[in-house]
Amino acid sequence: MTGPPLQVELAPDCAALRRDLIERAIPPVSALPPEEARRLSREGNLAAAAAWTPPLASLPVVVDDLPVPEGLVAMRRYLPTGADHPTTTLMWLHGGGWVLGDLDTTDATARTACALTGFEVVTVDYRCAPASPFPAAARDVLAAADWLLSTRGAVVVAGDSAGGNLAGVVAQQRGSHPALVGQVLVYPCTDPSLASPSAHAFTEGPFLCRRDMQWFYDRYLPVGADRTDPLVSLVHGLARHDLPSVPAVVYTVGHDPVRDEGIDYAAELARRGHSVTWLHAPELHHGSFTNSGILPSSARRVDEVWAATTRMFT
Repeated sequence: MTGPPLQVELAPDCAALRRDLIERAIPPVSALPPEEARRLSREGNLAAAAAWTPPLASLPVVVDDLPVPEGLVAMRRYLPTGADHPTTTLMWLHGGGWVLGDLDTTDATARTACALTGFEVVTVDYRCAPASPFPAAARDVLAAADWLLSTRGAVVVAGDSAGGNLAGVVAQQRGSHPALVGQVLVYPCTDPSLASPSAHAFTEGPFLCRRDMQWFYDRYLPVGADRTDPLVSLVHGLARHDLPSVPAVVYTVGHDPVRDEGIDYAAELARRGHSVTWLHAPELHHGSFTNSGILPSSARRVDEVWAATTRMFT
């Protein structure tokens, strides 16, 4: 796809964050056991949310538990101020490599999305690996999507990184439902092979690198799992099926091992007749979207993503 350069120098605030992480010797997730990685990630996300600028809007929030075959999936619903019955629901699925993240760590991102779109936002506390490996997360988000599609008039499924992967799974598996009007994929993981040029270009931290992605996949996918299964590999899901056309906003960033696979996926969606808006930030890094409250350079791009989402799906 034609557009901006794939990569330029990191934005100054992102470069400052990178220096800070190096100086503090924050270990990469691939060097940690899952429990410690989860603890450090949670602490970092909550600290970033506490420093969010401007302060997060106060929105009405309701917590629901959705029964699924394996138990209950917690969900959190955000309603824009002054709008008790918004016409569109955004189902937001957090990133974290199917290992990290929860409703609290994605709260700031969900509030921002709700405030900027005017949509109802629903976040889903899907089960995470390694305690609940593949396909637990995919099954949970599909169950949540089924509930929303049966109770809402218009649903947009969205997520970042691993959450972008899960959002893409929902779009592929439930694309024929008339209530599913769109998908928003923020630097999505689309191909477990990690064979793209960008995957091989970003091999060292402190931001997400190929080694970290391999660590996530190894914990999400049990030994012997089929890495071409459409419930994890969006590229194979797209290749195997004549899928209904679900309009898409795809956002990628320059400093990211999954950059090229996200760009290629957007191009393939467009080739297959989907309406696609591709946005690219060559100066940003993987993870910047959900840190927009402390990264002004990312906040500008987040505004662009939610503005494009509102235009396409309102």
